[in-house]
Amino acid sequence: MIDHITDSFIKKITGSLKRGKQVHRRLPQGGLVYIDRPLPFLVIFRHPTGQPDHATADFLKANASYIISHQERTEELRPLVQSIAKTLSDHFGAFMIMELMAAPADATDAPLFKVLGPEKQLPTTTKTIVEELQRIKLPETRTSVATDTNQLLLQEPHSLLTEEELKRHSVLLLGLQLRPIYKNKATGRIYPQLLRNMREKVANAIKKTVFDFVSVQTTHHPVHFQALGRQSVNRVVWRIDKQLTSISDQFQFLLLVTPVNNQEAWAAFQKSKYKEQPTFHYRLLPVDADQLKRKLYNIAIEKVDDPTLGYLFRDKRHELDKMLTMLADRNTPDFLYSSMQLYGTVHEPLLKIAEGILAAIPEPMREKDAALMPVKEFAALAEQEISFLREQYPGLDSGVDVREDIVGLIVSEGRLNVGTDAKIPRHRAEALIQHEVGTHILTYYNGKAQPLRQLYMGSPGYEELQEGLAVLSEWLVGGLDQDRMRMLAARVVAVYHLTKGSSFTENFWRLKDTYNFSDETAWDITMRVHRGGGLTKDAVYLRGLVHLLEYLKQGHELEPLLIGKIRQDYLPLVQELIYRNVLRPVPIKPRYLLNEGIKPKLEQLKAGISVFNLL
Repeated sequence: MIDHITDSFIKKITGSLKRGKQVHRRLPQGGLVYIDRPLPFLVIFRHPTGQPDHATADFLKANASYIISHQERTEELRPLVQSIAKTLSDHFGAFMIMELMAAPADATDAPLFKVLGPEKQLPTTTKTIVEELQRIKLPETRTSVATDTNQLLLQEPHSLLTEEELKRHSVLLLGLQLRPIYKNKATGRIYPQLLRNMREKVANAIKKTVFDFVSVQTTHHPVHFQALGRQSVNRVVWRIDKQLTSISDQFQFLLLVTPVNNQEAWAAFQKSKYKEQPTFHYRLLPVDADQLKRKLYNIAIEKVDDPTLGYLFRDKRHELDKMLTMLADRNTPDFLYSSMQLYGTVHEPLLKIAEGILAAIPEPMREKDAALMPVKEFAALAEQEISFLREQYPGLDSGVDVREDIVGLIVSEGRLNVGTDAKIPRHRAEALIQHEVGTHILTYYNGKAQPLRQLYMGSPGYEELQEGLAVLSEWLVGGLDQDRMRMLAARVVAVYHLTKGSSFTENFWRLKDTYNFSDETAWDITMRVHRGGGLTKDAVYLRGLVHLLEYLKQGHELEPLLIGKIRQDYLPLVQELIYRNVLRPVPIKPRYLLNEGIKPKLEQLKAGISVFNLL
């Protein structure tokens, strides 16, 4: 921190900008000048004299170029702002300054936002920010936007540039006054959730306004308004990302909620003539859920001033919290309630689709004596597919493990686990490989190729998109048969009845008698749904497929969804981080995207098809 803003200090800053460098320097009284890289704009906030307003100052930290200072330092601040404006205006052909301020706390009749701008100059830019602010929706708050001249910003003793200087250096000066609804008027205490919400929305409005200005008035032409965001990531971000990953890596959730005595429990269930509730045993917990939760909430996510990354981290913490609660509640009724929070339930439209599939395919279509592929042969094919992916990305360190304590196929931490008793129809082997290797392993390592660990660890709720992609890959390679669709539909029906109070035996008999599933298949579906105390995850396969087909019908591309283990509504956040050069392009593509013969099917998806067309 410095005591005064001197001429030599200003020269160092402008020198850095001329060399294309970042500026990150402390100012007197805890102020800060942060310019991520030379950009044709600057956002300014000055603490009112004698009344520091750190909450409003936080609004600036979501921007890539800003100064936080104090009104009593205006005399020192003025030459710094003038030098930055002149330097960057010379470089870009024009420059924009936006100053944020809070309306007085007692101004109850003040609009939520007031835009201060020149009366005649660049009306489209002023119009842009007004329109963007009007789109902001906040809970229990009416969004009102007023406009006024920027004369308040040009009056002594607080003006930073004169009208003549603005004209001479092609600088647009705007002001944005906020009504501080994020503060309690009586106590001054902050409402943190409202502050975060409002800060994120105002930051986007500012970026869109700057985008309008720079695209027309300057030589800088960003591809998207999000490209004006911060590219440099604070070290605290990587530390928190690592801390969250460290906690996630301490337990393998799906393995811990999957029975280890499946065959013994099945034999006992058969012996009881399918009347007695089976008893399942699980792996011992390798962690103390309470201790891990303490570590989880000791992670100082509030120190992340980037709204997008802060949101990702808070979302992940909530998910890990719920997972640890579920592990602590295994084999109790509470497990189901946490599962419904984590994976959702079955709503009426999805139930109707599932029942429609089961009505359209009332009987098993696969022949009972259909050829099965030996587990070792399947494992060898999977290893070949992993080698194919490794050719695209040498860092792919995966493999196949054949294990006695696994039921069916499970990908965990980027490796494929195959149960020794897994029954793999030969005609579905390629589909299963694309499901497990071409989707689950591929997205794990695409995520691992990114600097942000959340992309391979898995964003909260990623399973729906993951399983939707995995099932769609089965269809693309021609292995999604009608029996597979019956099974996905049956899982939805079983989850629905689980949440309505059906017991294990009731769900089993429903699948066996009403929907004509074989004894063993009905067991497998019911076991998966009732494991742990009631796991609603199995509804995400069909739900994810339905939502994915709708997404592709809207004209979106498939490839960006493979960047990691993300959920569908994360795509705008991921795209923002790509525009900001925080994330990198996808390094690995599945075999089906490189196969010219599959292009007609991809075109079908864009034209729009439903799950019933897949039958």
